[in-house]
This record gives sequence, C-alpha cells and structure tokens, in this order.
Amino acid sequence: MATPVIEATQASEHTLIRAGQRGDREAIEHLFARYQRPLYQTALRVMGNPEDAEDALQDGLLSAWRNLHRFEGRSQFSTWLTRIVINAALMRRRSQKARPAVSLDDTAFDDELPLAERFADDGPDPEQLHAGTEIREMIEENLGELSPLLRTAFVLREVEGYSTGEAARKLGVTENTLKARLWRARRELAERLRLRLRRMSDEVSGGSMGDEACSYC
Repeated sequence: MATPVIEATQASEHTLIRAGQRGDREAIEHLFARYQRPLYQTALRVMGNPEDAEDALQDGLLSAWRNLHRFEGRSQFSTWLTRIVINAALMRRRSQKARPAVSLDDTAFDDELPLAERFADDGPDPEQLHAGTEIREMIEENLGELSPLLRTAFVLREVEGYSTGEAARKLGVTENTLKARLWRARRELAERLRLRLRRMSDEVSGGSMGDEACSYC
C-alpha cells in the first residue's frame, strides 16, 4: 500500500484539492508546492525584491489555505492561486505607502495596442534583431528598475493579463491613472531596451552598426 506522501505526489490536482478541502494538510502542502516557483516569480515582479516577494508569497498561500473551501473550479486552480498571491502582494505594497505616480493625459497613449507594437513604435523592431522570447526576457530583467507603482501596473496588465478595469480596481485607482502608469512603464522599458539592443548590436558588429541601431530610436 502506498504511503500518503507517494499518494499525494502522484495524485491528480483535482484529488489533492478535494483532499485539501477536507482538511488534509499534506495534500495542501503538495498542491501548493507544485506552483510555488511561478507564484514566487509573480510576487517578485510585484514587490521588486526577494525578501518582500517571499513574505507576499507566504501571505498568499496562507490566505489560499484558509479559503480553499471556497474554490469551486470555475477557473484553473493555478489562476485562482495566482490572483490570491497578487492580492497579497498588493496589500503588502499598500502597507509600504508607495509614493503616488504623476498623472498623465489619457489621450497620450493607446492602451489597446499589442505590447510588441508599442515597443516597436518606441525603438527597434524586435523581429529585426531578436526572437520574441529574448525580448520578453530582457523586459523581465528590467522590470526591477521601474518604480514599484509602475512595475505593479505593468505586471498586472501585461504579464498577468488583467484587463485595464480589473487592474485599476486591484490597485484602487482610476483607469486613467492606471493607463498613465502603464504609459510611463512602457516608455521607460522601451528606452532601456533601446540601449540594451544598441549595445548588443555594437558588440556584434564591433561598433560599425552603431549609427544603424540609433536610426530605430
């Protein structure tokens, strides 16, 4: 007969959820362990540093454990967990009293353009120099350089896929304020990508492509 640990390891997600809802702590631990790494990455994007991200993750998992009985399967379990961790991170962010962002005119940008098109307008066309995955990796690497308010707005809208209205409600701001933060975040990221791609171009060409790289800016 298999031990409870082996059973929990091999069990389907549905089985672990049902066991967890009945109070099986071991099932809950194995269930949460399956998603701990991506959940931590999500918390890190919002918080910006490992220590706060770990605290936010633990807050989120504790909340998920307390509310597991409310999960009804209307969404994927990973989506449900991610939303809880994001909420926990946002609550921790609010407690840190982040400084307000400067408001910008809503007409200064188009929030509905695909992300790739926004960056193409502000700098090098990603397809001309790198694959999309490399661009996304560079964006991830530079998220930590944004202010907490800009980073959180960008993560909710562009990384986690919340609508403008949903992201604004989670942050407790108007949609215009959220769009302003997104505009600033995209501009800052676009500038960092331009500089990064220009340096990479110079390294490849020995400096001969410097002027060409600048022509995209």
